[in-house]
Amino acid sequence: MAASAPARTGAPPVTSTPIRHRSRAVLATVLLVLGCILAPSALTAGWARAELTDTARYTATTAPLSRAPAVQRNMVTAITDGVMQRVDLSPLVNAVPPEQRPAVRKRFTRGVRDFVATQIRGVVASRSFPALWNHVNGTTHASLVTALSASGERSVKLDLQPVVDRARARLARTVPAGARLIQRVHVSGTTLVLLRPGEVDRFRGPYEKVRTLGRLLPVAAVLCLVSGLLVAPRRRRALLGTGLGCAAGGALLLAVFAAARGYALDALPRSVTRATGEAVFDALTASARLGGLLLLAAGLLTALAAFVPGALAARRARRELRDR
Repeated sequence: MAASAPARTGAPPVTSTPIRHRSRAVLATVLLVLGCILAPSALTAGWARAELTDTARYTATTAPLSRAPAVQRNMVTAITDGVMQRVDLSPLVNAVPPEQRPAVRKRFTRGVRDFVATQIRGVVASRSFPALWNHVNGTTHASLVTALSASGERSVKLDLQPVVDRARARLARTVPAGARLIQRVHVSGTTLVLLRPGEVDRFRGPYEKVRTLGRLLPVAAVLCLVSGLLVAPRRRRALLGTGLGCAAGGALLLAVFAAARGYALDALPRSVTRATGEAVFDALTASARLGGLLLLAAGLLTALAAFVPGALAARRARRELRDR
């Protein structure tokens, strides 16, 4: 019987390390890319959820607007227009002969409007107005949350009657004759309908989606980024790519809000001035834009922290090779 050939001992052992390394690299890349994509969306969803569902936060966000000059001027005009639409001058006009009534009505209308605007302006400029502003905004936002969260037919209204009542009280203290004049003129509540029952029904679906995404997207983004960095075989390279991706996401978020600002201002109704729209938009989106700026800065710092040590090590290695 022929002797069997001796076993070859010089062949390299079969290993799966390159395959595992490649698989980890692919998985890490997918997770990190997904995390960088989700990061700006998570910031936007979290901001929208907080402003839509948290009345206390919304009130705190809009509180500085009570001292914005453009908002004050717009509010004086809006409330005065609302009051004048509901003013009944008949008790005053009917006291004069019929042929004089058109001229008397015009004169009274102009005078009453100037008088009402002056009193509303005094209320808006007073020290107590911020508390009144917060009360009106908080009540309106709470009614919006209730309407969108519960079933049934209900509308969302902005009731400015507290401002009118404050103007009446101010008149009673400062101008008694003017108070008696206004008491002779019938003024109903100045209530603006923001959403009618049918419109509320249309917004319930998007509202629930914002609530859900506002909770899930931030968690998903963080899990993807952390998992990707833990799985990555080349941690420093993964950190560099993650930093650049997050910085790009922050820059994109800022660009989107800048474009949305221009679109929103162009779509303002005639009753709202552009300066008022700018103040309101900037106040409502301040936290979201700050989040985008922080994401951009954190991404750049992360990429820099990952790049500098590697660059320094490579420079030292080249110097050592030259010295040899």
